[in-house]
Amino acid sequence: MDSIEVVILIFSAIAAFSFFKTWYQPLKSLWPPDRNRISQIVLGLLPIVFLGLMIFILRNMASFDVVNDKVFILFYIILGYVWIALGLYLMSLFFDIHLAYDAIQLNNKAALAAVTGNFFVLAFIYAGSNVGDGPGWWCVLFAGSLGLAAWIILGIITNICTNIFERITVDRDIGCGIRFMIYLICSGVILGYACSGDWTSFYMTIIEFSSGWPVLPLTAVYILIELIFKKLSKHEVSA
Repeated sequence: MDSIEVVILIFSAIAAFSFFKTWYQPLKSLWPPDRNRISQIVLGLLPIVFLGLMIFILRNMASFDVVNDKVFILFYIILGYVWIALGLYLMSLFFDIHLAYDAIQLNNKAALAAVTGNFFVLAFIYAGSNVGDGPGWWCVLFAGSLGLAAWIILGIITNICTNIFERITVDRDIGCGIRFMIYLICSGVILGYACSGDWTSFYMTIIEFSSGWPVLPLTAVYILIELIFKKLSKHEVSA
């Protein structure tokens, strides 16, 4: 591990500690304690699930110089939590879905489903970016950034067509939240696969990312389904 990686590890560890504090503190401070038990259990387990996923990926499918190096495995796990923290910030920025406010404080189950789905998208993209041989951490981040950009763009397009974010945060449509979660998990698997592979160059990484094209028809089908449910819900209200 060179000096740059040591510096990244130190700052990532500080950022990861901040992430855990931001993630778990709202769960602990709920009053009364049993007010939102489902959210406490689900959100409390997600970082642990991510840890298990990353240990499996880094021990079995990562670059040859990582799989047997405990220091590098720790490095990429800690960097992964920083990745999750960044992704959740982007979720609140572009999707207007907030972990502490919507999913915890307001006890919004639709938002809980959406946050869970977005967490898995971020986890799958980062895990996929670690699959294959590569010369360094920057390869992981570059490949992952392609998946991250696709996730945000597709989410924005979906919302423009279906107004899904308001239906989750304002209307608290639990069915909408669950469907969105399922879509996110499925698209996360596809985008994670698209981010995986051996590193050759920046250009080839972009070309190889096109293997994630099935996410486009998946998104189109999901938008169609949401439009149907949205129309049905309007008819129920008018009736």
